[in-house]
Amino acid sequence: MSYETTFRMKVLILTLIFGIAIFMIVYYPIISHQVDPFKVESPRGQVLLARNLSIAGVTYTNAVPFTAENNALVLGGSDELDDTLTITVSTPQWCVDLWAWGGSAKGWVRKYDCAEELQLSKYAFNRVPTHEAKEIATWNLEPGYIIVFHKSGPVQKYEFVNFTVTYGGETDWGAFKVSVKSS
Repeated sequence: MSYETTFRMKVLILTLIFGIAIFMIVYYPIISHQVDPFKVESPRGQVLLARNLSIAGVTYTNAVPFTAENNALVLGGSDELDDTLTITVSTPQWCVDLWAWGGSAKGWVRKYDCAEELQLSKYAFNRVPTHEAKEIATWNLEPGYIIVFHKSGPVQKYEFVNFTVTYGGETDWGAFKVSVKSS
């Protein structure tokens, strides 16, 4: 093989390698793009402190509230699938109450009372895009809503509570351990 042929082969191979690299860096992410599926970002097994609280005359003992202030419930993914999502508690004896702010005239209104499953509008969440594409959002509970997880019996220290969130046909799990204040 002559020097010119060898040189042409090396240039061709080098061009081919650079072409594949450019394709993988630029075009492959565009071609294989998939919208992030809906998922529960938090809680995923974190320890959450149970508290005693009172809302509109209803008193809870060793309950775990999810509010806009504590950011205990964080969801993620596209918000274009449906208008409502469903939260289902799968741990026995645990249930959930949903409180919504009804304005200064009504105050806090309980929408669900010790339900194993509740439906909530996607508009109960502040959905913030996580990058420039503005299609993947982080969902945080709006200030006008409180979700209270509580148990019908005594709460054990580090008891594990499981729940699922279903949105647009996609279901993901969430869980937390309950930390009870020692007396």
